[in-house]
Amino acid sequence: MSHARVSICHVFVFVEPGAPEAAWLERAGLRESFRRVHPGQGTTNVCYCFDNAYLELMWAVDWTELASPAVTPTRLAERAAWRSTGASPFGIALRTEPPEAPLPFGTWDYQAPFLPSGRTIPVAHSSREPRQPFLFRSPGSVRPDQWTDGRAGERQRGAGLSEIAALHLMLPPGLESAAELRQLEQAGLLTLGTGEDGPRMVLTLSLLSGGPPKRLSLPDFGWSD
Repeated sequence: MSHARVSICHVFVFVEPGAPEAAWLERAGLRESFRRVHPGQGTTNVCYCFDNAYLELMWAVDWTELASPAVTPTRLAERAAWRSTGASPFGIALRTEPPEAPLPFGTWDYQAPFLPSGRTIPVAHSSREPRQPFLFRSPGSVRPDQWTDGRAGERQRGAGLSEIAALHLMLPPGLESAAELRQLEQAGLLTLGTGEDGPRMVLTLSLLSGGPPKRLSLPDFGWSD
């Protein structure tokens, strides 16, 4: 890895329009932190903050925008329709310290339509392959428990949850993990495996009480052993 300090800022998963999956999170005790529309990208989201990172549920709202020349290189359209395209529904956003430090692997600049003019999102070259997760540097630079704008709310403390302590990513059978993912695994930011029934992400959530952690399985939205 580079000399910059790299950590996970947030992860996203593409869900059904309107995010009906959010109802499961609510029943599990999690509480919505904030929502955001991505003008020009054709997506919107609902986010659940933990102390150190957050989970983003994203879905398509405008397929014309998703197919625009600016957005097409991200392959977000295929990702949004992952159940029929075989693309990865997952994204992994990284924070760097200092904030403008480069990621420890090659990237291309995504001129996201919803960002101010002149700002871009560095995206790993491997993300041009839609079966690989969308790997990028987040525009954000600090943990949710350090935000000062109130968006994080009480995070998930009401559910007794503290941090996203670990991330395990499973790729479909026969798909080799990208070199960038292997770099992150070597740095201890995630672990890699193969999911027999397709792509899967398991988030290990630490408890405020310090008891045994919980493991949230995506995209099926259930607790995992």
